[in-house]
Amino acid sequence: MTALLSPVLLGFVGGAVDFYHWSNENARLKQLSDTLATRGAREFLLANATSAQVEAVVASVLDSGFAHSYGFSAVQSKVTINRDKGEVTVDLTSEPARALILSNFEPFKEKLKTTSTAVALGGMNVCVIALEDSGGGSVAANINSQLIAEECSLISNSSSTQGVVSSGLSTIEAGMICSAGGALGGSSNFSPMPTLDCPVYDDPLAEREPPHVGACDEYDAAYGERLDEVLTAATNAAVTEVTRTVDDLTGGLTGGLTGGLTGALLGGYTTYNLSPGVYCGGITIGAFADVKFASGAYIIKDGALNADLGARITGENVSFYLVGDDATFYFGPEAKIDLTAQKEGPMAGILFFEDRHAPADRVHRILSDDARNLLGTFYLSRGVLSVASLLPVADQSAYTAVVAKKLNMTGSPTLVLNVDYNDTDVPVPEGVGPVGGTTYLRE
Repeated sequence: MTALLSPVLLGFVGGAVDFYHWSNENARLKQLSDTLATRGAREFLLANATSAQVEAVVASVLDSGFAHSYGFSAVQSKVTINRDKGEVTVDLTSEPARALILSNFEPFKEKLKTTSTAVALGGMNVCVIALEDSGGGSVAANINSQLIAEECSLISNSSSTQGVVSSGLSTIEAGMICSAGGALGGSSNFSPMPTLDCPVYDDPLAEREPPHVGACDEYDAAYGERLDEVLTAATNAAVTEVTRTVDDLTGGLTGGLTGGLTGALLGGYTTYNLSPGVYCGGITIGAFADVKFASGAYIIKDGALNADLGARITGENVSFYLVGDDATFYFGPEAKIDLTAQKEGPMAGILFFEDRHAPADRVHRILSDDARNLLGTFYLSRGVLSVASLLPVADQSAYTAVVAKKLNMTGSPTLVLNVDYNDTDVPVPEGVGPVGGTTYLRE
């Protein structure tokens, strides 16, 4: 009897084990689809998120190997979006694991399938998030600086009693100023006065996947002329003119110097057209260089993106990923900067994305007096965005958002953070723009 019943008993035990694993697989696939639907729906908390952007976010999460953490080697997905209702439905399909007993029986031999729908509700505008957790001046306006963000919120995570600083003749104007610690400055420096002891606001872009960094396409790229070379050329031109004007030394000196400088500084720009890729050693843009960035993602690796005196850079639907210890950006005085972030893909809405393993407190500088259009988000989770221009910055952008360790302004700059989200098709990344709403799963 034992010999006769053993196969039956083994069949029951094997079947029970198979059923447990099959049920567990279905549950894990459901959890995965719930997570993907929720992440996609959270994009609708942003003012102008598109269906393509929601699909790109879901695809990016899957491409990052997220499904492997749930135990699936391959998953087929379908994303259905109802933008009017703020709904995202994710359908997932996966092959079941090979079973001991039940693989030849229905429904265990069929593909695993599940569906989840998430809905987004609510939202408010956030345009500055300073991630510094303890140091003073995580947001600082000094001397005669102006930070104007009248229709959005400014958030500082620093527990310091001087987490937000507005000193001298500086002013910070925002819809709300919220400090996890304290603030330094009086009623003439803030509008409104900061709300203190606010909850810490988590990095809203912590889950955003950075772009893939491949092999180098360019090394130590440099365009235009160095300032010292320009001045040397101007001086040489002046000396040459003096030599030719022996009969009138004074006139020759004056005319030669003026003519030499004018000729050097008005010698005309050379246009350089750059393509997306990996720029190892950074990019240096000097005088008389008019650099046009074609749409796409640019990896600035192990070097800086420098726009020096007299440089011009323009780019529509571009994003820059800064990776390596020396990867910063510098927009010098008299440089013309006109940039808008990508519309689609994992970098959509992000203008600058700093590697999360970068050295802490690196400084990224905007000194340009002609950086009126910087449309997108500065995501510098390890760095400091320093603004020290003389004329307004970003005031002609439909929107500009800053998520950085620190935001520091000194001198007499005016940084304007608009929130005209409906005036552009560049989406606002998850967690900035209109946030504070909720998402829920609909059965």
